[in-house]
This record gives sequence, structure tokens and C-alpha cells, in this order.
Amino acid sequence: MTTTDNSNDLYEVILIESDDDFAVICPGIPGAVSQGADKEEALKMIADAMAMAQMYPLPGDDDPARQAELREIGKAKIAELVAECEEEGLEYHVCQVAPKLIRPWLAVG
Repeated sequence: MTTTDNSNDLYEVILIESDDDFAVICPGIPGAVSQGADKEEALKMIADAMAMAQMYPLPGDDDPARQAELREIGKAKIAELVAECEEEGLEYHVCQVAPKLIRPWLAVG
């Protein structure tokens, strides 16, 4: 099992509000998507999803050069999502989040 030693690294995420909750996406980490009832819960959930995705990366995604590439792809995707939200009149927030497990005992093993 791969664990992340870069838990203090910040990644850009986008929270998109709906009538019921917040969807949240971190395009810089493949598979890191979540949601929450409010902004605070959504940010906590995405931090957990980011950490879990980093624990089980796709082949090659744990290479530092690939991680840098994914960060750049993530920034570009955030810009696309912001443009889509503005075009559709959706409320959104762009934040920086560090990967963090909500249940760290899951990483023991």
C-alpha cells in the first residue's frame, strides 16, 4: 500500500453549490470527488477523498513528474469548471485543501 508523505501539499478544489448540498472536485488528484451538506463538510470529505486516492494511485501517478503534470492539468480543469459554472449561473468556490484522512486508522495495515 502506498501512503502519502505530502499531506501538507495544497491542491485546488472547486465546490459547486446546489439546492441540497455541495459537490467538490479535486482535478489534480484522479478520483478525488466528494460532496457534503455544507461547505465545511464538503471540504472535510474532499480532503479524505484526496488522501484515499493518493494511497491507491493509478499506475504511474505516484511518480513526482506525473504528480506535477496532474497538478497542471488540475489547474486547467478548475478554470474550465469555473467558466462552466459562470456560464450556467451556478454558485461555486475555489479553495485550497491538503489531503487528510478522516479515519487515519484505515491507513494502518
